[in-house]
Amino acid sequence: MKLFLAILILGFGSNSFGQKFEKISETEKQLIGSNSTEMMRVYNRNSPTDSITLKAISHPIKPKNKWTQVLAERMLLSVKNEGGVGIAAPQVGINRRMVWVQRFDKPEKPFELFINPEIIWQSVLMQKGPEGDLSFDERGLVMRHYAIQVRYQNLIGETLTEMMEGFTAVIFQHERDHLDGILLTDRIKEQENMNFEPSSVRSNLYYLKN
Repeated sequence: MKLFLAILILGFGSNSFGQKFEKISETEKQLIGSNSTEMMRVYNRNSPTDSITLKAISHPIKPKNKWTQVLAERMLLSVKNEGGVGIAAPQVGINRRMVWVQRFDKPEKPFELFINPEIIWQSVLMQKGPEGDLSFDERGLVMRHYAIQVRYQNLIGETLTEMMEGFTAVIFQHERDHLDGILLTDRIKEQENMNFEPSSVRSNLYYLKN
C-alpha cells in the first residue's frame, strides 16, 4: 500500500477553473510562435528582464486552444533538451499556468502536461531533498510535502484529479511554485527559520513543528 494512504492529509487550495480565461496576447503569440518543432529559450534568473517574468504570478490558460497546444509542445522540447525533469510556462517567458512534470511514479517515466494545476490536498509528512532549476545554477535542500492530491486540466479540457507522492510530488510542487513567482531560492530562505521534527517512517521524512 502506498505510503500516502497511511498518513494524515490536509486540504487547501483555490479553484482557478471557474475564472475567465484571458485571451492570448499578441506578445505571447509572438513568443509562442507557430513552429511546434522548435525549442524555446529558457529564462535565466540572473537576467533582470527574465527575472521579472519568473517572479510574476501567472494567469490561467484555455486548454482547447491552438496556442496552448504549440506552447505545450515547445515547452516539452525545451525541458528534454535541457535534461530537466520539469518546466513551467514562465520559464519560457509565458506567464500562464501550465507545467510539464516527469512521472517517476509511472512505467517508462513519461512527461505529463498539467494545465491550470492546483494542489487540493497535501500531507503533513514532509520530505527533504536536493533540488535544482533550469533557470539558475544554484541548488539546495528543500522540504516538500511527501504526498499531494492535484487537480488540473488536459489539452481537451477535461478536469482530472489524482494523487502523487515521493519525487514526482516534489517536481510537481516545484513547478507549481513557478506559477506564483516562487523560486527554489525563495523556498530555501523561507525554511531557514522553520523547525522540522524527524519522523520514524524514513530518514528523509519530517513533520513541521508548531
